[in-house]
Amino acid sequence: MSWTMTRKALWDLRWSTFWYAIGLALYIVLLAAFYPTFRDVGTQFEEIIRSYPEAFLRAFGIEPGAATLTSFSGFMHTEVFSFIWPLVAAIFVIMSGAATVAQEVERGTAELWLSVPASRPRLLAGKLLALLVDIVVVVLVSVLTLLVAAPVVDAELSLGAALQLGVVLLDFLIAIAGLSVLFSSFSSERGRAAAMAAAVVLAMYLAWVIAGLSERFEWLRYLSIFTAYRPREALEGSGVSWAGLFALLAIGIGSALAALAIFRRRDILA
Repeated sequence: MSWTMTRKALWDLRWSTFWYAIGLALYIVLLAAFYPTFRDVGTQFEEIIRSYPEAFLRAFGIEPGAATLTSFSGFMHTEVFSFIWPLVAAIFVIMSGAATVAQEVERGTAELWLSVPASRPRLLAGKLLALLVDIVVVVLVSVLTLLVAAPVVDAELSLGAALQLGVVLLDFLIAIAGLSVLFSSFSSERGRAAAMAAAVVLAMYLAWVIAGLSERFEWLRYLSIFTAYRPREALEGSGVSWAGLFALLAIGIGSALAALAIFRRRDILA
C-alpha cells in the first residue's frame, strides 16, 4: 500500500470531509433540539404519519407501523437516519469514490500519479484507505453528536445502541464506496462515474420501496443494499442483522477488489 498516496488523498478530501461531517452534525443537533416538542405531542404526530399512504412513508425510509416519535430513537430514526442522513452521506461517498481514478484521467494527472514508485494496486489501495478513513470520520462525528445531544434534550441513548448505529452507518457507506470506486476504475470522467454509481444506488432504493409495497415484488429486496440498512433497530438497542451487515461489507470489499483488478489492466496513458 502506498502511504504517500494515502496521505495525499486524505489531504485532497480534507475539506469535503470536514464540511459534510459538520453539516450532518449540525442537522442532528437541530433535529434533536426539536425532540422535546415532538415528545410532548408525539401521539398526534404519529396519528398523522399513520394516515399517510404506505408508499409515501416507504419512499422516505419510514416503515409503516414502526414510527414512534415519542421516543428519542424513533424520532431521530424517522427525522434523520431513515432518509436525510443516508442521502447526504451517500452523495459525499459517491463523489469521493468516483474521483479515485476517473478524476486523475479527467484532469490529465494520471501519468504523474502513476509515476510514483509503486504498483497500480498499491496506489489505488492507498486512495481506498484514505476514503475509508474519511467515511469513518463522517460516521464517528455523527454518532458522537447524537450521543452528546441525547442527554442535553433529556433523552436516553445507550453507548451500545450508538455503537450499533455506527456499525450500520459504516457498513452502508462502505458498500456505496465500493460501487463508486468500481465505476471510477473504468471511467474517464468523474461526473460519469458518479452518475452511474448514483443511478445504481437509486435503483436499489426504488427496488427496496417496491418490495415493501407488494408481495409480488418482494424478491426485489434481495437486490437492494437498503434491505440491510436498518438503523432503527440499532438505535433502539434491539440488535442488528449481522447477515445484512456482512452482505454490505461483501458488496463494498468485492467491488473494491474488482476495481483494483480493472485498474491494474487498464490503459489510461494512451
